[in-house]
Amino acid sequence: MTSTWTPPLEPVVVGVDNTAAARAAARWAGAVAEQMGTTLHLVHVLPRAPAFYAEPRPLPSYDDNRIAGETLLAGALRSIRSDRHALSVECSLLTGSTAADVLLPLANSASMVVIGSTATGPVQGYLNATALRLAHHSRSPVVVWRGTEKHAVPDRRTVVVGVDGSRCSVAAVADGFDFTARFDAPLVAVHSWGSGFPHPAENEADEVAVWQRERAVLAESLAGWGERYPDVVVREVVECGGAGEVLLRWCTDAQLLIVGSHGHGALGRAVLGSTSQDMLHRARCPVMISKVDRDAANGA
Repeated sequence: MTSTWTPPLEPVVVGVDNTAAARAAARWAGAVAEQMGTTLHLVHVLPRAPAFYAEPRPLPSYDDNRIAGETLLAGALRSIRSDRHALSVECSLLTGSTAADVLLPLANSASMVVIGSTATGPVQGYLNATALRLAHHSRSPVVVWRGTEKHAVPDRRTVVVGVDGSRCSVAAVADGFDFTARFDAPLVAVHSWGSGFPHPAENEADEVAVWQRERAVLAESLAGWGERYPDVVVREVVECGGAGEVLLRWCTDAQLLIVGSHGHGALGRAVLGSTSQDMLHRARCPVMISKVDRDAANGA
């Protein structure tokens, strides 16, 4: 399937650490970078040397951390090269107070930032601070990757996109069509409304009017995209219920969930939106946070 979108020149940036999720995220990011026709940038962040005000405690030396970081990057590169021999890959070993402090500036000139996460819901723990800071403040789309090793590469499973008719969901729809076109996958566009609790309608005509109105919101959000991506198979879903619960049901077997960020500008990016943040914590599949700022800059 051929995409009509011009490949970006910006690299796909992925944070690499010693977790299985990070290694899988690197493989996933490599496949995406190859489809985009751009470079993959693997980044491992070294901690700064600690400042002691008393007797120093025995800690790994900077050289030990550097050697360990180089080993991690080399391992990630070998795994990617086993699938993608021709992909252009850059490896960086950088130092910073936190991983987010290093990755956020790189996001300003990236087409996407990817980070692995082992968190799959409240029972197993919430997202780490790095993933949350990137999701809230990155100017480029952020993918928090989670799942199993066998799904470390995009495939033809369903991609779900949350649609609410806002400007931020326009960015999510754009990313949804582009991703599914590249990997020949079906797209499920989900729009929900109301709390999900049954309520008596004043009359049948009012209930029909509400459903017609909500279907129109979804239709308007998807208008024009089918012409740009005629080969993408789209399923339109309108349900009454809380957005988070509806999306969780539909992304149970999905390979990716895409939601928009309500952020616009430096202050707005700090307000991710309750549904998007909820999905980052609770969805068991990878989650992409689309960015309005990026689309505005590109004239979308």
